[in-house]
Amino acid sequence: MAADETVPVLVVGGGLTGLSAAVFLRRLGVPVTVVERHRGILVHPRARTVNPRTQELFRQAGLAADVLDRRNVNTGELMITAETLAGPERSRLGGEPAEDPAEFSPCPWVPIDQDRLEALLRKHAAELGARLCFGTALKSFEQDADGVRAVVVDLDADTGNGAGAERTISAEYLIAADGADSPVRERLGIAGEGPGVLGDTVTLAFEADLSRHVGDRRIAVCHVDRPVPGTVIVPHDGADRWVFSVPVTRVDAAEAADMIRKAVGDPGLEPRIVPQLQDGTRLLRYRIGAVVAERFRAGRVFLAGDAVHAMPPVGALGSGTGIQDVHNLAWKLAAVLNGHAGPGILDGYEAERRPVAAFTMRQALLQMRDRTGRNVLGTDEEAVPYYAIVFGYRYGNGGDPDGGDPAGPEAFPPERLTGQVGTRAPHAWIRRDDQRISTLDLYRDRPVLVAGPEGGMWSTSARTAADRLGVPLDVHRFGDGLHDPGDVWGDGHRMPPNGAVLVRPDGFVSWRSPDRPVSDAGDLVAGALAGLYHVGS
Repeated sequence: MAADETVPVLVVGGGLTGLSAAVFLRRLGVPVTVVERHRGILVHPRARTVNPRTQELFRQAGLAADVLDRRNVNTGELMITAETLAGPERSRLGGEPAEDPAEFSPCPWVPIDQDRLEALLRKHAAELGARLCFGTALKSFEQDADGVRAVVVDLDADTGNGAGAERTISAEYLIAADGADSPVRERLGIAGEGPGVLGDTVTLAFEADLSRHVGDRRIAVCHVDRPVPGTVIVPHDGADRWVFSVPVTRVDAAEAADMIRKAVGDPGLEPRIVPQLQDGTRLLRYRIGAVVAERFRAGRVFLAGDAVHAMPPVGALGSGTGIQDVHNLAWKLAAVLNGHAGPGILDGYEAERRPVAAFTMRQALLQMRDRTGRNVLGTDEEAVPYYAIVFGYRYGNGGDPDGGDPAGPEAFPPERLTGQVGTRAPHAWIRRDDQRISTLDLYRDRPVLVAGPEGGMWSTSARTAADRLGVPLDVHRFGDGLHDPGDVWGDGHRMPPNGAVLVRPDGFVSWRSPDRPVSDAGDLVAGALAGLYHVGS
């Protein structure tokens, strides 16, 4: 049977991870279709913040300014605990400026609710040409050596029998970003590892005037003991809309309203529970867990985001990790689909992202312990500093016989990122012609070789090797278009004037020139490019 639609990449799931995948793929010229069973964006903040590393990815995609423009302007900074919102505080954190990441990143923290961010990503993906099919559910799929064949159901199409209209989509690859209860992962029979389910929670959005209970406090999160410990009240719009989460399995609207009154400490309060979905759904149930899937790939199906890792909602680690998953995957898929790389490059997705997810999940549990006292891991080990978690992880062991560092710690403090193989390339401000840019702005859609002011042999060899291999490559050299008034090259990259680094499109260092004198620069660069693109695999 002929497919109704043929597309290189089918994405299942239209949340943060799936929409980010669509944006990243379309920027690289890859046609993509997204199917999402919900008919629209959830009217619920969920993740409340974009951390600086994730904002770097949006900067690369040309979205950083839009994300800043959509930020929550009335976001508070206090995290308090109390018996009720109206009652006396038992503890308070915040109120002081967060550690400034400006020393090692061009991007700040951005307070933006997930529903706002998803709406922005949806708009941008559509403008880039992604086909977005909301109100469309995946019914089944099968795959073989040539691709994936999926049957999807248009839930809004009138077929006369109330079942919706089915159509078949043929894709070369499928990305499953379909959430923590991923039906795709379940159908593939992929198990998970980790502590597992930590609990259930019911969440809702409500409107009520709580100003007399809040006073002049700029609350970001309020943890209360009523009606049960673990209940959370979070401001949504900085005015009269709030988000309420309670750790119970199930509750109806009337019970929820009573729970809100108890949590606030105001028996006369009349909260109005507002719909979170276009179909009028007001109460949503979430399962909080800590688990990492045993596999991130099955043949031509790749899983990303909550579909392969769940972690407690602290520090925007879960959402950021999912977005970084598809950022890692998108350039590799594009390289294969555009004929520049061998399929072996796709093996790097699971090999790189699964260890990062396992590490980040463990750190999220330690962060949760330090914030709430709940010690799921039963350990007294110290959590890694936050910025080392999001900036400092390393792909592979970093071993490089031509001068790369040996295997290092799981995560570097960002001030120690000096271009080690396998780490995110360091940020510093430089000038390109008359424009002030971050070094990270050099790394966008193609691999980049950056050479020092005396590294002309690497620049010439790289261009020749790229042409011979038929692969895309950008080349930059300090002193030839790039200006380095602060000795970014020597101090920030720990490189001699005649050195060079090869950086992947996702901003991770793939290769460094050796410290020893060389006479075979062409062969070394050609080998680095062939290894990066898995030419011949």
